[in-house]
Amino acid sequence: MKSKEKEHLRNMSGTELRTQLRDLEKHLFQIKFKRASSPLENPIEIRLIRRKMALIKTFVKAQELAAAAKTTEVKK
Repeated sequence: MKSKEKEHLRNMSGTELRTQLRDLEKHLFQIKFKRASSPLENPIEIRLIRRKMALIKTFVKAQELAAAAKTTEVKK
């Protein structure tokens, strides 16, 4: 994945990231379903989608941790 794309994902809000993640999960399901009936044109696409999903989950978790740290800092 290109660094430009990673930077774009990093700057997205949590809701946008979750929406993107949901779309990727649907796309992955469709690809796997197609693979069961016939060979894929690009089998590497499955790996790329899974990696992008993992990256998005990482960014979502980082945003959640940052928000939690802010709230605990404010409470002190």
